[in-house]
Amino acid sequence: MNTKMIRAAALMLAASVVSPLSAAEFVLPKEGWTSWKVDAVEGSPAWCCWNNRPNEFTKCDLDDERFGYGSKDGAKTDSIRIYARTSGGKLASIRALAASCPVESKAPVQELENIATDDSARWTLSVHKQLRDTPTSRHDLDEQALAALAMHRGKVAFDALSAMARGDAEVEYRKRAIFWVAMLRGQPGADLTSNAMFNDKDPEVRKHAAFAITQSKSPRIAAELIKQGTTDHDSDVRQQAWFWLAQSGVPNSEEPLLAAAKNDQDDSVREHAIFALSQLPDDRSTKALVAAAQDRTLSAEQRKKALFWLAQSDSPEAASYLDGILTRQNSR
Repeated sequence: MNTKMIRAAALMLAASVVSPLSAAEFVLPKEGWTSWKVDAVEGSPAWCCWNNRPNEFTKCDLDDERFGYGSKDGAKTDSIRIYARTSGGKLASIRALAASCPVESKAPVQELENIATDDSARWTLSVHKQLRDTPTSRHDLDEQALAALAMHRGKVAFDALSAMARGDAEVEYRKRAIFWVAMLRGQPGADLTSNAMFNDKDPEVRKHAAFAITQSKSPRIAAELIKQGTTDHDSDVRQQAWFWLAQSGVPNSEEPLLAAAKNDQDDSVREHAIFALSQLPDDRSTKALVAAAQDRTLSAEQRKKALFWLAQSDSPEAASYLDGILTRQNSR
């Protein structure tokens, strides 16, 4: 999993929210940390904390609200630990880490035994429901609850996220659910994300699903983005589809990007398709932009844009091509 995405998704946790429902009849202390171990969804990333040095993990300080965590080198885990902190009898923090991830805290962590994974998922879902219904709730704590829910193995967790992604009345909750199922729920999550790309009524959700599909295990990332880029009725959605196609780095995406630059009915989409060429991996980006600059079936303005993006590149090949243009201009 992309570490940057995990850092972006793993927001700092907050305190002072209403105590969640006791769906699994957990007995949590009024103060301090409680943890329990459950089965992780197949292929779950081994989330833990790390030092700045490459591949060196460190203990996660549960009391540090500035924490950052993720996985490295594609490490996976079969089990996770849920860590929940209460303060004054109210939930203050929740985290999901690989069961093997070492942790530390100022006070002892009370461990609960024999907690069924589905019961834990129901409890975590109840946390989310109370957070969203509480005016004083914090987005960051709720995001952690959704991330923890997505990491639970089994139908209870997936069905809850699936229902949210497909039919939640609030756009932001559909987007969040789509992100987590795409990232953590394997092919079923990828299929659900693909459905949102084409069937959600809100263009913001369809745009977000285009990004999410690139974080999934779908074998059809390129095909789905090309389909969205050529068929969605909203020009902003089509623009984002081409951007994420380039960002995904999948092979042979140059041809559909150039086709969009030539054929889309919207000026902004055609221009954005040229920009998307600059987002391809370095060597491919240079070749594609040079091809666009030399393609006389494109408009003069589009060819100028291709040259502009070439000039922003650090590629020696781009510099050489631009130097050749200047040399020819000066020799006239």
